[in-house]
Amino acid sequence: MLSRLRQTNAGLFDMQRQISTGKKQSVPSDDPSNASGILFLRQSLTAREQHEENLQHAVGILNHVDQALGEATSILIESQSIASSLIHASTTEREAEALVIDAQIKGMLDLANQQFGGVSLFGGNQGAASGGRVFEDFLGGIRYTGSDVNLSTDSGAIEEHPFTSNGVEAFGALSTRVKTQVDLDPDSSIVAKLSDLDGVFNQGVRRGPISLTVDGTQVTVDLSDADTLGDVRSRINGAITAIDPTAGAIALGTTAFELTNTAGHTIVIADIGNAQTASDLGVDLAATAPGGITVFGGDLNRRLTLTTALTDLGPTVDLLNGLTITQGEQTRTADFSAAVTIQDLVNEIDRLELGLRLQINADANGLDLISEVSGLRLAVGENGGTTAADLGIRTYGLATDLDDFRDGLGIEPITAQDDFQITVKNGINFAVDASGLGTVNELITAIETAATGAGLTLGVNFSVGLATTGNGLVFQDSTGGAGGFTITRVGESLVADQLGILKEDGAAATFQSTDNATVRVENIFTHLTDLRNSLLNDDTLGITLAASSLEADNRSVAQARASVGVRAQRVERQQQRSQDLGLMEQTLLSDLQDADLTEVITRFTQLQTELQASLQIGAQNLQLSLLDFLR
Repeated sequence: MLSRLRQTNAGLFDMQRQISTGKKQSVPSDDPSNASGILFLRQSLTAREQHEENLQHAVGILNHVDQALGEATSILIESQSIASSLIHASTTEREAEALVIDAQIKGMLDLANQQFGGVSLFGGNQGAASGGRVFEDFLGGIRYTGSDVNLSTDSGAIEEHPFTSNGVEAFGALSTRVKTQVDLDPDSSIVAKLSDLDGVFNQGVRRGPISLTVDGTQVTVDLSDADTLGDVRSRINGAITAIDPTAGAIALGTTAFELTNTAGHTIVIADIGNAQTASDLGVDLAATAPGGITVFGGDLNRRLTLTTALTDLGPTVDLLNGLTITQGEQTRTADFSAAVTIQDLVNEIDRLELGLRLQINADANGLDLISEVSGLRLAVGENGGTTAADLGIRTYGLATDLDDFRDGLGIEPITAQDDFQITVKNGINFAVDASGLGTVNELITAIETAATGAGLTLGVNFSVGLATTGNGLVFQDSTGGAGGFTITRVGESLVADQLGILKEDGAAATFQSTDNATVRVENIFTHLTDLRNSLLNDDTLGITLAASSLEADNRSVAQARASVGVRAQRVERQQQRSQDLGLMEQTLLSDLQDADLTEVITRFTQLQTELQASLQIGAQNLQLSLLDFLR
């Protein structure tokens, strides 16, 4: 009876708890089979709340980005209109409108530096902190200090959602013209990590065991945890030595492994089954009798990293003379003489404080120099050596396209005629036709060919080549005549002016041309600055070119705005999905943990009746005595 009373009271207490809380369970032990599901759903709903807050924040930022880009479009349209209306205007009118364009530059700068909730709208994933600016005045130009990668948020989806724009896609903030023209192809090294190799098949190195057979004795060499090329070499050689120390060895060459056997011995290295380790490393080799012959593996294709030693780039790279770099009005020398790794080169460029970034290119086989500053011209030349050319970042080199001269306008040869004439001091003259020439190297070749045809001897009484200090072409007239050394136009051709080689005074026998192949950031700020300066200088051609550039900028902003719209749609769709999933999870959680009040109250009533009956029967039984039992 007491046991039954305890069970009934416990049941009543449980029903009272469910009625007061509305929950089936108060602790996991109440129903262990449902507890894990309830805990999982609660965690999921908690995370979903954060995801929806993230998405709401993302929507707010994207809406502000879209609004800012819309205002940028309005500024560009107004600037184009001003430029078009002033093609035939007076100097006074142009000077007055230059003040308007200057105000528009400042307005565009304010748009580019807008923030929402402490996040820069156009700073990418390196946006400025509260109060900071990602576009700033710098050396007379405008520098971008943000990233070209957007911020992303965790929305509960498989992939994170980008929710900002950046200065590169919205405003074209960085120049990428100075891209490496040289494959630095670092040498193999015993300290090179396997993770830094593209491998023979450009698929990386898939590590695992390989098979080694020496004179018919086969063993397995485990390279699963090998870290460097030195580890690979030492493990293979250790296995060869363990079988027969006189059989031969594997060595690491400049770009590949090299296997050599001694006379009378056979060494075979191969993959096991379908594995690719030996193939990726290029050590799937066989060296057989008579011996002494070296077999070579495939190129390991080592990638450049910030820790790559400069000595691994080979002796052909001049690191002693450094670079001469001009950014706007500032000219500084990059000194690489104490550099040891690629990181040291990067640090030296940063030290110059010219608004430049030296970085490893996308293929990890060379270096790119990125300019962050709009409105300035950049030139990277030599400092008496060949450093810029060896690193592939000279802005005026043999491979420079003539189409890149004059900020991308290139040269304009006149068909079916010569474009410029060179006259040396002894009176010999020759003309050059620039039609069809594509690079600086082709230009030099055309000049040399014409000089040779006129009877001059290259390297003796005439020479032309790249400047060893700074940039440009250097002409040397060693004919020793009494006349003058000149480079003049032919007919109406302006190619000599466009190449920067026009030389009308003949006094000096040595002449270094102007650098007309400078690099600049082609973007909104540069082109607005061009328009302002052209208005101030009463330059009709400059106004026309700036108007054309601003039209292209307008299209770029429209594309950036469309991209932002796509992101906003993705975020909004994810919001809807998240809300739908949250509703479903809440329903499942309710099914697992919420009490059915009708059922609980009915059960509570039953238990009350049961308790009352138990108490009545108990009371009657307690009144019985031994005499009642004996009857």
